[in-house]
Amino acid sequence: MSDAVNMRASIPQERHLEILRADNPDLDVLLSVYPEEEAKKLLQNKDKLKKIIKAFGAVSVARSQASMVMTCHDDCPYKEICILKREALAPYGHQCPIEKKIVYQLEADVIQSLDIDSSNPIEMELLWDLIDMKLLDMRASAQLKDGKLLITVESKVGQNVMTRDEINPLIDAKLDLKRLKHSIIDAFVATRRAKKKYGTNNDANSIEQMILAAAQKFKDEDGS
Repeated sequence: MSDAVNMRASIPQERHLEILRADNPDLDVLLSVYPEEEAKKLLQNKDKLKKIIKAFGAVSVARSQASMVMTCHDDCPYKEICILKREALAPYGHQCPIEKKIVYQLEADVIQSLDIDSSNPIEMELLWDLIDMKLLDMRASAQLKDGKLLITVESKVGQNVMTRDEINPLIDAKLDLKRLKHSIIDAFVATRRAKKKYGTNNDANSIEQMILAAAQKFKDEDGS
């Protein structure tokens, strides 16, 4: 098939996308988190696009390398609120668009709130760790939505089956995740305090620079 024929064949699809974009200005926002392999099926459901796009809201462009985005599956923790599942457009087997949206928004918000230098690999690594912990925390919260703080555990002793109530292990998991999140935030705060104390600025791109600046300041104050 010639290039000219291929070009003519692709025009209707491109035109269809233009029409959808004109009718849904935030379409690209949804496409940025929806798996490319499943996008064709999504775009065929024009009557559902507005509802889905509205549910997702604005998504910031991000560079996150968070590896904890889960794969879309039928028993995910967001199944009761997922508009994609409700509209039979959940991209099973691909990365969850809801968590991708959360990751993008978290990265943008935290970078702005903590004034993170996106060219600083150490700070970005801390940021991605923080996002991973947040995702796990949200999943644990979703599993605890029924409010059950205790679970019944059965154990067999001889011919007898004993039952006892124990604290839901997800509660311990949430507490551990919160401690990890707070330790990462403390690391960000400590970095900023050190920069202020030792006179480095936001252009410092490594811990080594900070240590050298601190050593030089100590040397100057010692008079040696």
